[in-house]
Amino acid sequence: MPDLILALLNYRKGSLSSELRQFAKALHGQDALRPITASAFCQARMKLRPEALIELNQVLINAFEQQVALRHWQGFRVLAVDGSTGRLPKDEEIQAIYGGPKDADCPIARFSRLYDVLNKTVVHALMVPYDTGERELAASHLYETAERDLMLYDRGYAAFWLFAMHRDLERHFCARLKLDFNAQVKAFAESGQRSQIVTLKPDARTRRQCEEYNLSDEPVTLRLIRVELGKGKIEVLATTLLDSQRYGVGLFAKLYALRWGVEENYKREKLRLEIENFSSRTPRTLLQDFHAKIIALNLAVVMEWVAQAIAERIYKERQHTYQINFANALSVLKNALIRWMAKGMPWDGLLRLLTEIVGSVEPIKPGRSYPRIKRKVNVRQFHANYKRCA
Repeated sequence: MPDLILALLNYRKGSLSSELRQFAKALHGQDALRPITASAFCQARMKLRPEALIELNQVLINAFEQQVALRHWQGFRVLAVDGSTGRLPKDEEIQAIYGGPKDADCPIARFSRLYDVLNKTVVHALMVPYDTGERELAASHLYETAERDLMLYDRGYAAFWLFAMHRDLERHFCARLKLDFNAQVKAFAESGQRSQIVTLKPDARTRRQCEEYNLSDEPVTLRLIRVELGKGKIEVLATTLLDSQRYGVGLFAKLYALRWGVEENYKREKLRLEIENFSSRTPRTLLQDFHAKIIALNLAVVMEWVAQAIAERIYKERQHTYQINFANALSVLKNALIRWMAKGMPWDGLLRLLTEIVGSVEPIKPGRSYPRIKRKVNVRQFHANYKRCA
C-alpha cells in the first residue's frame, strides 16, 4: 500500500509502463530488475478508495500548519474559492456520471478549490459532475474551514443563502458583488461613499433557498466597501468585517487581489502537473489520479516553502526579492521526493535537493500590471495511446 500511494504521488504524466519503470528505479536503483507491471498496478489500485487520499492531504495540511509559521492577514488564514472545468477520458460510464456541455467532445468535470492564497496550499479540492453549481461547491468547502479563516469570493458566488451560511457557521468572508446585485448595492455604488453598513433582507425566493439548506432566513448585516480601479471604474466588496477602525477601507483592495492566487494555482495544476492527464478510465481511478496530484502539488509547495526561506537569506543583499521557480522545483522533485519519503533521505541529501531548487529563482518586481488578453487556447488532450514515454 505505501508503494502504491507513492507511485500515485510521483507527478505521473507519461505512459503507465514508463512511469512504473521510473518509480522502481527511484526506489531501488539498478536493483529493480523486475519491473512492476501495469496490470499488477491496476489490480492493486482498485483496492484503494479515493477518500484515503483526501484524508492524506488533510494530514499533510495539518502537519504543515503545525510545523511552520504560516502567513496570515490580520490574524486570518485567507482562503479563496474558485471553480474551473476539466476534460476527462472518453468513456460511457464517465460520461454518464460527469456529463458536460452539449457541444463537448468528451466528458467534462466541474473543479472547485479551497485555496490558501498566502501559503499556496490546496486545503480542499472537489471534482464533481459538470452541472453542479459553484455556490453549492463553495458551501461544501465552507464545512472544511475553521473559526479564524477568511473566505474570498468573486462576484459569481454572491447569494443571500451563502452569506447566511457564513453567519450561521460564524465564518468571515470578503466577496465582490455585481454593481446591480440589489437596490442597496446599486445605491451605494452611485453614492460615492467608501464604506457603509447594510442589512440584507431575504425575499420569497431566498427564503426558500435558506429552507432548502436548513439555514436561518434572518437578515444578514454586511459592510460594503468601495474600491477604485482607475479610469472611473469601481468594484464593490461585501464583508463580515464590520469594525471600520480595525479593518480600514484601504486594506480591502489588496485583500481581494490575493484571490488571484487561486487562478494561478489552476495554471500550475493544468500546465505543470497535467491534472487532466489521467492514467485510467474508471470513476474510482480518476478520483485517485485527481487527489494524488493535489497531494503532490502540496508536497512540492512544502518543499518550495523551505527553499524560499533559504533563498531569502542567500539573496537578501540583492536589489530585488527573489522567489523560487516552481516549475523547476517540480522537475527537481520528480522521483527524488518519493525516494526521500520512502527511505528517509539523510539531511545532507535533502539539503542537496533543496539547494538545487534554490539555484533556480526569479526576481519579484512589484507594481507590474498587464491587461488580461483573451486568446483562443488550443485544448490539451491526453490520448491514452499516445502519452509520452518519459
